[in-house]
Amino acid sequence: VIEAPAPQCASLAVMASSGSSSSSLAPVAILQSQGGVYDVSFAGASRLLSGGLEGDATVWDLSDRRPLSSWTASESTVLSIQGLDGGRECLTQGKEGLLQLWDPATKSSLWQAHTDACSFARALVLPSGGEATLDASSASCCIVSPLAEPHILGVFDVRAPGKHCDLALAKSAFSPPGGASMRPDLPASGMCTALCGLPVLGPTHLLAVYESTDTCAWDLRFPKEPVVPSVLAGDPAAPAICAAVMWRQVWVSCSDGTIHALKLRPSGQLKRSTGSVVRAAPTPYSREAPEAESWQTDKSGVNMLAVRPDLRLVAGARWDRRVELFDVKSAQSLGRLQCHDAGVLGAAFDRERGALATAGEDGRIALWGALSETYAGPVAVGAGASAESRPE
Repeated sequence: VIEAPAPQCASLAVMASSGSSSSSLAPVAILQSQGGVYDVSFAGASRLLSGGLEGDATVWDLSDRRPLSSWTASESTVLSIQGLDGGRECLTQGKEGLLQLWDPATKSSLWQAHTDACSFARALVLPSGGEATLDASSASCCIVSPLAEPHILGVFDVRAPGKHCDLALAKSAFSPPGGASMRPDLPASGMCTALCGLPVLGPTHLLAVYESTDTCAWDLRFPKEPVVPSVLAGDPAAPAICAAVMWRQVWVSCSDGTIHALKLRPSGQLKRSTGSVVRAAPTPYSREAPEAESWQTDKSGVNMLAVRPDLRLVAGARWDRRVELFDVKSAQSLGRLQCHDAGVLGAAFDRERGALATAGEDGRIALWGALSETYAGPVAVGAGASAESRPE
């Protein structure tokens, strides 16, 4: 089922109106892992990295669609895997609270740090020059991750042992009913659930989202308090799960499947966008359609939002086995892609071609070409980027 009113995605609209639902919307290829896959990321046009539910890290050769190498990177689930230095290094984040930098060619660990985090928030890599993570050497990056204390983020530098600094949210925008709290010494924000870079403010800035939907911005140069005060993106009764940043636009997805939209104003304040909610496509089970039996009706949330590098398209990895594509400009769904037999957990775009990879509990890694013909190339966000290359 495809719905696509957005003009920049007219090709998808044509497919919908013509009833196309097979080859044009099917995956280009499917890679089969031995176990469930939690995260994927591209390491160039011909390489893909995957992190498994059972702790495995794998480098895939996309030309012959086979694994090049695989090793145990975590005692538990690999929550995130990211390529650096052109794929010559990669960073993994284990559910047990361990960050590790690897040489994929030798499968050797180059650096590690214990975070003791209990959050599922993916670690964030911030290159000092603002370049893409894949282009940056680990020596020029800071790594941000949740820590054991739910409201504290740790900042790490691979060139030095221990933490560089902490980012501790001291005050939440959420006031619990009656003002009561189980831990008066902690803010009501809950644990951090999402971290994103904020290139519109510079390479040292990041967005942090917490369970309560508290959303704020930090500057690593001034770690004592957020540089953009916290606001609530949604209803704290539905905890925030993940987030995405498209220049000045911020999307926060919550456990009930709602995606709230915020905008970072030139004044430096976060405000709810007009309409404030991203419009998702209606699900078969919400319409009580006969095909509802093929969907997980009790899981409406999004585990991850992946942004295409041209900032025009967002892919949502949904727990109900769907991959949903969203148009950034109109903040509405372009339709759903179906391939996985279990919850979709990870998604990533290739910056060279705009191709999409998705992964899930079923062990499938699906490679999609849907809407890749609309890809305009990566938006330049580094120090040398011109104003014309950056979206409004």
